[in-house]
Amino acid sequence: MDESSFLDEVAWRGGLGETSLARTLTEAVFRSFAETLVPDEARALAHALPAPLATFILDGPHLGDLSEDALYRRVADREGTLIGFAIEHTRLVLGVLGDHLPETTRVRLRRHLEPDLGELLAPHEPVPPPPVHLRRPHEPELGKGNTLATGRPGSRKPLSEARPERAHADSVVRAENPHEETKLSSSRGLTQEREHETLAEGEPGPLRPVSEKGR
Repeated sequence: MDESSFLDEVAWRGGLGETSLARTLTEAVFRSFAETLVPDEARALAHALPAPLATFILDGPHLGDLSEDALYRRVADREGTLIGFAIEHTRLVLGVLGDHLPETTRVRLRRHLEPDLGELLAPHEPVPPPPVHLRRPHEPELGKGNTLATGRPGSRKPLSEARPERAHADSVVRAENPHEETKLSSSRGLTQEREHETLAEGEPGPLRPVSEKGR
């Protein structure tokens, strides 16, 4: 672990954007944290750090009797910020420190520190990114949606199985025997026959009296 990679990780985890700000926060936290250690533990921690960062721990003082709340107040005083920000920065920097410390050094420090302070150095379990093939919780399953993106390819009823209407209700196409009335094979007769106006069925005599002809 070198100083650059450590500060880059602090900046990335804290969303700081600038490595210079990460260095300022790291110095304030390390100098404050050194006050919670006795000289032997401070030297053991400094030995596990790159030289620029180890200096913040070795400079002391090493009081060895600070509580967690006292640590946060020391950080707030050095940063000139509110206690809430100091708590966030302390947990951020010590969280990165705990992930990079050798196991033997971390166990030694946690054995000496109060439980709450030692917990700040506990390594964090990495959270793997979700597999890219998994859908989001609100995304419907393929074929279950109503959009082009989520709908099932193809029609629910294939075209080969469709039974479209061939024509409207009154169309001759729908009739079993189209043009039945006028076809010779099926017609009931000519119009005169259907209207009973043939010579065979008509009444004798002209339609008009002879006396009316020529008028």
